[in-house]
Order: sequence, then C-alpha cells, then structure tokens
Amino acid sequence: NNNLEQQAQAIFKSWFVDFELNYGIMPSDWKVSQLGSIAKISTEVFSPAKNPNVEVEHYSIPAYDEKRYPVFETSNGIKSNKYRLSSNSVMISKLNPDTKRIWRPYCISDNPICSTEFIVYEPINPLNRDFIYSIIDSIGFSAFLCSHTTGSTNSRQRATPSITLTYDIIVPDEKTIQAFCSIVSPMYDTIENNIKENQKLAETRDKLLPKLMSGKLDVSDIDL
Repeated sequence: NNNLEQQAQAIFKSWFVDFELNYGIMPSDWKVSQLGSIAKISTEVFSPAKNPNVEVEHYSIPAYDEKRYPVFETSNGIKSNKYRLSSNSVMISKLNPDTKRIWRPYCISDNPICSTEFIVYEPINPLNRDFIYSIIDSIGFSAFLCSHTTGSTNSRQRATPSITLTYDIIVPDEKTIQAFCSIVSPMYDTIENNIKENQKLAETRDKLLPKLMSGKLDVSDIDL
C-alpha cells in the first residue's frame, strides 16, 4: 500500500509540479487557480440524537490510526454530531495536520459518517475525485495545511478548513485530468481493497484463535 501511494504521488509530481510531460514547462492551456475552483467543503451534519438506532460506518481519527478502517456501530453510542460522507468524498484531518491522515471513504454501508476533526471535500466534477485526493495528499498541500493552524500546543493544533480552499493549484484540461485519474484511481482502489481484505482476514483470525487455543479446532492432521 505504501508503495502504491508513493507511485501515485510520484506521478502527480511528475505531471503537475515538474511538468515532465511538457519538458518542464507548464502547458499554455493549463491555468493556475485555487483548490476552491474544483472542490467544495461539505459540512452536512449527521445528528445521532435525531437518528437513533441507526447503524453507521464511522470514520474517526482513532479508527484511522489503528487500522485505517471505519468502525461499524449504532448511532446510540455516538455523543456528538458528525459529518455525512458520500462516495465522492475525500477527507483529511484538520487536527494536528503535521500527522497526515488522508482518507477516501469506502462507503460500504448506507450511513458513512466522519468525525468533525476531518475536512471533507466534495469535487465539483465527481470525475475529478482522485485528482483532488492527490492534491491534498501532496507534500505542498501538507506544508500549506501545517502553516495555517490555530492552537498553541502541538497536541491540539487545528488547520482552518476555509483557508485550504485558497491553496494554489495547477488546473490542467479535463482530458489530462481524466488521463491522470485513469492511472492513479486503480492504485487507490487496490489500496482500498487490500485494507478491506486485511480486515476480513483479521476478523477470521480472531474467530479461529480462541477455538485453536481451547482445542475445539484440531489442526494436527493438516500436512504442511
């Protein structure tokens, strides 16, 4: 997964920072703009109090740090409002942005939600989702995010969401964006599928281990 992420970022840098496809010069029909020209911030609220007994797919900072997989739980156990997510969302943590936490939500269920400690971006053109993901995953954006924080301590610094929309970006023509996404989207999809498969394997392991330890499951006859 780390290798795939590095490959995707190397391609992004090659195309849109170093302009290697055009001998190091930005094509004349590309333009300098801001992130807000291709993405908007979504703050659609999910209220647990108004949606009792609903199973949610909860993307939180602890869930990201533990295994980069959402927690499935009922809304009754959630004490504060969250943001709703869609299959086009991409998000990055605004809390302590020097520790980068960036996510493409999997939207496995009907109710994907996330902590309000994330900034949720929705592409103006849904086809540009992974171009936007690559932008917010870039070194330049990370540096910008870290330079626009509030809070006096390292443990509680937060980036200001609205300012991120002023981040300067290169906007190529749509054909180039789609060509880029056709290369990196399968990489990001593979990462997602690997994470999902790891979760299934972990669940299977956790079911089998107690049976092995108790002797209920006998594997002595298996020839390795």
